[in-house]
This record gives sequence, C-alpha cells and structure tokens, in this order.
Amino acid sequence: MKNFFVKKSKMIGEIIAPPSKSQTMRAILFASLSKGRSKIRNFLKTDDTLAFIEGCQKFKAKIEIKKNNLEIFGTNKKVILKDKDKLDVKNSGIALRFLTSIYALSDKKIIITGDESIKTNRSMKALIDALSTLKVDIKSITNTDFAPLMIKGPIIPKDIKISGEDSQYVSSMLIASSLLNTKMQIEVVSPKEKPWVNLTLFWLSRMNVKVENHNFEKFILYPLSRFDRKAYRGFEYTVPTDFSSILFPIAAALITKSNIIIKNVIFDDFQNDQKTIEIFKKLKAKIFIEKENNQIRVEESSLEGDIEIDVDDFIDSIPILAVIGTYNRGKMILKNGLNARKKESDRIFAITSELKKMKAKIKETKDGLEVEGSKLYAARLNSHKDHRIVMALTIAALGVEKPSFIEDVDCINKTYPNFKKDFKSLGAAIL
Repeated sequence: MKNFFVKKSKMIGEIIAPPSKSQTMRAILFASLSKGRSKIRNFLKTDDTLAFIEGCQKFKAKIEIKKNNLEIFGTNKKVILKDKDKLDVKNSGIALRFLTSIYALSDKKIIITGDESIKTNRSMKALIDALSTLKVDIKSITNTDFAPLMIKGPIIPKDIKISGEDSQYVSSMLIASSLLNTKMQIEVVSPKEKPWVNLTLFWLSRMNVKVENHNFEKFILYPLSRFDRKAYRGFEYTVPTDFSSILFPIAAALITKSNIIIKNVIFDDFQNDQKTIEIFKKLKAKIFIEKENNQIRVEESSLEGDIEIDVDDFIDSIPILAVIGTYNRGKMILKNGLNARKKESDRIFAITSELKKMKAKIKETKDGLEVEGSKLYAARLNSHKDHRIVMALTIAALGVEKPSFIEDVDCINKTYPNFKKDFKSLGAAIL
C-alpha cells in the first residue's frame, strides 16, 4: 500500500495533458466490434483500460498494445464467448456496465466480477431488470443487485424501460441494442448525466447507427443494413485530453498561486468537465484556453465569489470543486449530484469527511455539499480507495503550512498514472 506525504508547494513549469479514459474505453469497444483494423492513438493505459481490453478479448477481438497506441482487429459485430468464462473488471464501472450488455448478446454463460467497490457500491439493478425483460438469464451470484453476475443470453429484442439515474446503464443498452437486427425502443426513466449519453450517441453516429433521441427520455434505434459499408467499420482515432484529470493541476496552480502550462491539449466538445474550468473563471481564476497552441495556461490567482452549481453534467468534478471552495473567499453550493454517492466511493461523504479533518467549513447535503473559504490544517487523510478523492486531497494539502499524510493512494492509477510524476516536475512536494 502506497501513501503520499504532501508539503506546501509553489509550482512552475509545463506538463503534458493526459488522455481521456472515457474516450479511450469507448474507442476500444467500438473498434473491437467493428469490421477490420482500427488504430487508436494516445490511449490511456491504466488498470481500468487494461481490464476493458481483456473484456473485449473475451469476445474474440484481437488487440495489440504498441507503446501509446492500440491496433485492434474487430469481430464484425459478433460476440463469441467461451462457455463458463469469467472476467474480473477490477475497479472499472464502465467495463462492468458496458460489457454486461455486450455479453448478453451471446448464448454462452459468463461470470463478470470486480473488486470490493464494484461488489458493494456499483448497483447493477437497472441492467439486471432491463436485460431480464429481454429474456437474458442474468442474476447476482450473491442474490444482491451487485456483482459478481452470471450472464447468459441471447437478447430477445423488445421495447424496454431503464433507469437513467446513471448514464452507464443507458449507454450500455444503446450500444448492445445497436447490434441487434431489429428496431429497438428504449424509454429512460429520470435521465441524468446527459453529456455522457451524448458521448455514446456520438460514437453510434460514427458507426453509422441511426438513433432517434427524444430529449434523452426515449431512444429509437434502427437496424443496420447488411449493405451499409460504413456501419461498424474499422477506423483511426486519436484520444483527446481528459478534462476531468487536468482539473487537478489547474486547481493546484490556483490554490498555490502558481503559474503553469498544460501542453498538447486535444480539445473535445463532448467532455462536460470543461465546464468546471468556466466555474473556476467565475471565481476570478486566471485560466487561458489557447486552442491555437493546444495548451491551457494558468496564472497566479486569488479566488473569490459566492456561487451555486448544478453538477449533474460534470458530477466527477465534485471533489475538486469542494477543495476549490475551501480556498475561495465566499460560499459554494453544489447540488443535483446524488449519483456521486455511487461512484468508487460515496464521494460527497468522502470529500466532506476528509476536508473536515483539515478544519474546512463544509457540510453534506443529500445531493451535494456546501463549503466556505477556510484556513486548512495538516491532517492524516484517507483515500477511500477512490482516485478522485486522492487527487483532490493532494491538491488541498499543497496549500497547507504543515505536511499532510494521505493513506492508500494506489487507486490513482485508475485515471492518471503519471499524477505524482507530473506534479513533482512542476515542483510539488509529494513524497
């Protein structure tokens, strides 16, 4: 088990922007299901993406890792599993949710499992209910709504309803339904996290799948023509920057009153975490988006202002927004983020309880939190085995007079394996 020892720091310099996990994983899946060869450049190599690659290899996709690139020979929309196989998705919620529906297209039995967070915090009830309606034999081996799951298809198509409280349920069913040779209607109850569903719709459009989107409350998918030479064909793709990850060096520069540049930024209209940068700017942060130079520049700033934020479109930003709230002269209210309680940890509880250890003026609400500018103090902190909590607490500790200790930081490899290396190159004291 690794730990961080974090001291107050001033930073300066340049780092290279890390690639997007969500785009990496969608690119891998669609390439694996396409006909012919695909090449994915600048992919994010983490525990999550490696588990996802293994999951796609289970249905006979051929995937080669070549440094920062992937070469994938797809299955031409076929999902062929070995009977009684098993997949461990580790800590990957996307792998769990997306591959459950993909595996349900096969008539072979497979078990899909994961780590303790997957088994206790990532409910599969919505997908179990939806796939059961489609005559898939699917059940939790522990008789709960959680993995490990036993899955045996195939899907018998019919119109379905599914909860939209988590976008991964909806994306999972959209992708699986696009591979059926019939028209499908998916009604979504309480649609949330719409930008992530929109990202999946972008990929389906790229695969030449016709989808009618009725305000994210109903989707109608039309069967692919066997004469369509563009549908699910191999492609080349460069993975854009992960904006949920670069929020951390941006926030670190703001709270330590530092000047940094993030280079090689590949901009992406589908990642709503970019909106968090605009929130920082509303608090008088000096952040300059330089698309012509493919970079983001952050200058020494003083944060101030009262702000109320609906975080549904960028729910992963809650931990770092909470930290920024403690360094902001004013009050910040985060709302409509209930689904943050069902991520790798209960992020609302986790970030609130850990920042309280640092004497932050912060309190939980049912679907968010309220935080005021505070003088933070050094503390012994817990990661809650959540990569975004580790990174947020590290940023918080960089502005504190005495050193803080953060326990169990291995989970940081989930999305930003170069986090410590990048920050140390900027001058951050992380030991």
